[in-house]
Amino acid sequence: MNIEQLKYVMAIVKHQHLTNASYEVSISQSSLSKYLIKLEKELGGVQLFDRTTRTVKLTAAGQEFAKYANRILDEYDHMLNEMRTFTNGERGVLSVGTIPVYSSRGLISLFASFQKKYPEIQLDITEKMSSELIGLLKKAELDMAFIALPENFEKLEAFSAYPMIKDEVVLITQRGHPYANREAISLSEVKYEPFILMNQASTLFQICMDACKKAGFTPDITHESSQIDIIVGLVAEGLGVSLITSKEAEYFSTANISLIRLEKSINHTTALVVNNRMKRSNAMKAFLNHAQDWEGRTSEAAPLNSDREGNIS
Repeated sequence: MNIEQLKYVMAIVKHQHLTNASYEVSISQSSLSKYLIKLEKELGGVQLFDRTTRTVKLTAAGQEFAKYANRILDEYDHMLNEMRTFTNGERGVLSVGTIPVYSSRGLISLFASFQKKYPEIQLDITEKMSSELIGLLKKAELDMAFIALPENFEKLEAFSAYPMIKDEVVLITQRGHPYANREAISLSEVKYEPFILMNQASTLFQICMDACKKAGFTPDITHESSQIDIIVGLVAEGLGVSLITSKEAEYFSTANISLIRLEKSINHTTALVVNNRMKRSNAMKAFLNHAQDWEGRTSEAAPLNSDREGNIS
């Protein structure tokens, strides 16, 4: 007994006529009769239908058989539909890494909107610094990750990066600082100030160090932290100045903080990064496409270090 035989029986039940039932299941009337006889023998000689020259009607045994057959076919269809949700990328577990400051960059709304659209895909989110996330991607311990792009990213040929959030680095000071009312400032003007920076594992730390070096000085770093709110709090207490992104400065700003743009802008990009050596599951493709839609880009947008296909579909 197989699924096809059950479908044949239910077609006969529906039409009560072998010829009409044979049309529905796309086999000849003689083949349908043979399948029915074979099934009845398999059931121990139980007769499922009373046959006349014009119609076929269920016997008492046939009525009982039809109840079970109908349930089995319903479960079979339900199983197929559930399996299609996996092949369509609508179910599964997706491991996504992110830098700790994702809330200030608006990524919470991205995660939330994706979860609402694909409730059967479980998002497993890991918070690490960018360098640590790249390491996890290399070891295939993450499917993808949001990182702050380092300047040398182009050298990481094994990865594709989809820029999501473009920002700039700004200087923040205590409200009472002599530079607090400036609209813009040269980085070299603050070379004698004590600096409070993100810790050395962050991409932002390296970006800031490189910018200071180009400005002709090495900053006097008095405090480091992996938490932007702590950095902002220390600056607000007058313990030094800091370089953070404008989105972070606006998100964590307090009444005792001033934000000053740099005369020579320093770009900062948050990107969604994927290891090209990993096979992209349907869930990964769904997230990549959703992320680009969320950012207002199409799936044809070219990533940095793009893969051979040049797209994510």
